[in-house]
Amino acid sequence: MLLIAATAFGAGVLADTRSVQAQSGRVGWQSEGDTVRHVVITLNKSRTFRLDKSFSTAVVGSPDIADVLPMTDRSLYVQGKKVGTTNVSVYDQAMMLVGVLDVEVALDERSLQEKIETTTGTRGIRVSSSNGQVVLSGQATDAVSADRALAVAKALSPNGVINAMNIAPSQQVLLEVRFIEASRDAGRQLGINWFGGNAGGTRGANIGAGGLTNGTPTNATPGALTLVQTAGTLAGASAAPFGVALANIINRNGASIDVLVTALETKGLVRRLAEPNLMALSGDTAQFLAGGEFPVPIAATSANGIVTPTIEFKPFGVRLSFTPTVLAKGIINLRIAPEVSELDFANAVTISGTTIPSLVTRNALTTVELRDGQSFAIAGLLQANDLRARSQIPWIGSVPVLGALFSSNNYLKHETELVIIVTPHLVQPAAPGQRLATPLDERLPSNDVDFFLMGRTEERKSHSNYVNNAGDVVGPYGHIIRVEPGPGR
Repeated sequence: MLLIAATAFGAGVLADTRSVQAQSGRVGWQSEGDTVRHVVITLNKSRTFRLDKSFSTAVVGSPDIADVLPMTDRSLYVQGKKVGTTNVSVYDQAMMLVGVLDVEVALDERSLQEKIETTTGTRGIRVSSSNGQVVLSGQATDAVSADRALAVAKALSPNGVINAMNIAPSQQVLLEVRFIEASRDAGRQLGINWFGGNAGGTRGANIGAGGLTNGTPTNATPGALTLVQTAGTLAGASAAPFGVALANIINRNGASIDVLVTALETKGLVRRLAEPNLMALSGDTAQFLAGGEFPVPIAATSANGIVTPTIEFKPFGVRLSFTPTVLAKGIINLRIAPEVSELDFANAVTISGTTIPSLVTRNALTTVELRDGQSFAIAGLLQANDLRARSQIPWIGSVPVLGALFSSNNYLKHETELVIIVTPHLVQPAAPGQRLATPLDERLPSNDVDFFLMGRTEERKSHSNYVNNAGDVVGPYGHIIRVEPGPGR
């Protein structure tokens, strides 16, 4: 305890002088016993208290929390130094207790309130103090605002923060994701083969894309060659290629020269599309998988050196994982990870007779911010392969114009485009009693007559539609009121 008769204060201390009538509504402290008054002083600020009767001594319980300075024999100056509680006892010249101040030194609630409003952008959060702790109450617009307010209060409150805030009704986010992939292929092939043979059929020559090959002709009959046999033989396939022209150039005295022209142009378009929709609560994570899992054997060695295989399943298909956070003014923060994968047996691996397919995967991982109904293309890919190949007879194939008759050209172009579009929506649950639509609401399985005779697997709910649309009734309609019979009927 510290006995105070006079205390000197440094410069810069502000005195907030208030009359005791305005502070307590009483004239003063007149008796010993029920003379305790509770006062709150802001940290690093001061207040001045006046009494109705003279006093000579003031005792402060904890000098580390508050400083007390008697200004006159009827005024007392109290300054808050540290967050906490203490008391100040005031005595007269006869050492009779005049009164007791129960002092609570608290943080500057008004300043903290302004900082929280500036940081969060909301006025629904209230700031108060209790026993040296900051109390946050009221309603925050969202979880992000509540977290920011709590962080600001903890930074300015050394004694802790009591979180009594309520968060506004939860908001739910429906995310629409569209995977669009287009693959285009285009190719052209043009090849010319020359074939010559003598009358006896013992000598021949094949001049084409593969060069000059000497040998016995496959056609035993001299002269012109049949289309299917020649085309299949020269092309190295069991069937004739598409777009083949065969012409007999010279056929004299048993000697023949034939030309085989092969031309092919290909075009292809493959389009893949997936549109998963997923809904989650603001601040929570939702996951979605439409596909399956395939087994992958993994060799595991035991302690005795025996290798035993184990099976691990890998997922594939359409996957979606996202975490929405609704911010102020309707802005939605999205952390999204969409993925589309499919099994690829063309690049499979075979181990001990077990074929393990590879995966063709398109995925993305990003964080974006947008409003309700807005869309972002979060990922795009353009892959283009351009292949040009030329096979020719040396020297003569390099001659302009004429060299085209002794060469084979191949052109192939492959393009792949991929785009992922995301669109969030703020949604509310359906009202009680409201029926949600399903894909089978308007259809029914067909009966035997419709299925076997008409070839229909399902039928429209014509009767249900007729009733819902009131059939042929025009005008208002509704419940049928029963007519009560009158007197005498």
